[in-house]
Amino acid sequence: MVEGPGVTLNGEKIRAKVQKGQKIKEIKGSLTTSTKHNSGGNAFQRFHGCPYTGVETLGKELFMYFGAKALRIHFGMNGSMRINPAVRKERTGSVPLLEVHLTNDTVCFFDSTVEIRLTEDCEQRVRAMESLDVCSPKFSFSRSEEAVKSQSGRILCDVLLDQAVMPGVGNIIKNEALFDSGLHPAVKVKQLTDEQIHHLVKMTRDFTLLFYKCRKSGSPLYKHYKVYKRPQCGQCSRAITVCRLGDNGRMTYLCESCQTGDPSQVELSKLPVRNSLIGWVYNERTNDCVAKKEEEDWACQLCTLINQPTAKSCDACLTPKPEVHKDAGSHLNSLAAERGLYKYSVCQGTTSPNYASGGWQRKSSELSNGESLASYSHPSKKMRIDHSPFPSNNAQNGAPNPSKRKVEATGRSPSTSSSPSAPCCASHSRPAVLRAVHKEGENKGRQFYSCSLPRETKCNFFEWADTHFPSCQHGKRCLMRTVLKLGPNNGRNFYTCSLQKGKQCEFFKWAEKGPGISILPGC
Repeated sequence: MVEGPGVTLNGEKIRAKVQKGQKIKEIKGSLTTSTKHNSGGNAFQRFHGCPYTGVETLGKELFMYFGAKALRIHFGMNGSMRINPAVRKERTGSVPLLEVHLTNDTVCFFDSTVEIRLTEDCEQRVRAMESLDVCSPKFSFSRSEEAVKSQSGRILCDVLLDQAVMPGVGNIIKNEALFDSGLHPAVKVKQLTDEQIHHLVKMTRDFTLLFYKCRKSGSPLYKHYKVYKRPQCGQCSRAITVCRLGDNGRMTYLCESCQTGDPSQVELSKLPVRNSLIGWVYNERTNDCVAKKEEEDWACQLCTLINQPTAKSCDACLTPKPEVHKDAGSHLNSLAAERGLYKYSVCQGTTSPNYASGGWQRKSSELSNGESLASYSHPSKKMRIDHSPFPSNNAQNGAPNPSKRKVEATGRSPSTSSSPSAPCCASHSRPAVLRAVHKEGENKGRQFYSCSLPRETKCNFFEWADTHFPSCQHGKRCLMRTVLKLGPNNGRNFYTCSLQKGKQCEFFKWAEKGPGISILPGC
């Protein structure tokens, strides 16, 4: 799912590259929701000749204004946008859903949903909700806390994903914010104190800003994941529990050692007080700044130490905080970030997690707890199961698990991009990575091994990994799935019929040995 920070950046790109006042020459595409009198492409005829007057974003929604009319764009799971694409690739899945041809520019939207709205209605909606938008510079902590409190009977994972409560929060932000708050996703809002609600909102806002910063700078966000799509907790190295929770059954990742179902056991003093945002690189246009000025760390002009935004003087040399204009302060902090200046725990005497001090702009391959990129690489969207956490979702992987659920150990080591028994590719003699077929057809869902190197350097090694899987009652090779329901069997792999629901036979068998991955929609 494209989360709020990605939509905010898309809005900034349009604002920066598409000049206002240009008139629509042509609109190609289709509507997701049509009116009674207009359906399909005919509805766009009303836009011909209308001037482009601006763009706004709200959470996961993007609004393009054309006088009194507007287009609402929702990017869904894999939506994207291009401005003035030089070459249109005609391969499947890359044809624009919507093309807006203006006087001098063309804006194309892919894999998105489009609706026609009135500009006045959209503007009123943005004004009414922008203080709840975790991606907005007008975000209000007090109003967000009140909105969360109003959902007293709901569990936290549902509340955070509710776009009427916290617009812009997606599954990545949800999982990481709950981890930073030390709370189990199934905890109800009414179980929290006011201080815990404040901390939860703050962690949600902080990780959102980190998300935005990484996407804008091109830095890898996955290096900052503590639980999301990880086989082990980034804090304690214990096995991550993967399950489906909430009204919509969204994928949820949690550490049962670091996150508790009893909020009374959470000690806020031992949780991160603030996930610092050092080196925030502001755009020249101040209206594109998501972080508020008071949320930005400042660099000492004398010793260059990065200080907390609330600090009145430098913690190292006691130099007073300079009074500077926005542009100057942003430039100073940008220079500090470029030089790799960040504070260590010795400066503040704290061990609280600090996102920015993880060195998001450094080229270092070091991750938390001494991990290297070889053992944990980016969970690709196209191959989202390359480093699947599911096999190491319980005690079977040999990692300690303090939770009540116990599963018989099989001596397997923690899951990485390849299993201990994985074959090596012929060209590089490196352990192959386990993947699965996503393309529609008779092989969809089947597992195979391929070269573990990046696409640009990988060889053509290929080997089916499911040749030892049993056959179902149809005589077809089974698929391996993973139990995602919380309980004693959570994380266990099993074999089941490969046909679609409604056509499956009743074949079922536990898979006690060997690596496995689940083909599961969504994230």
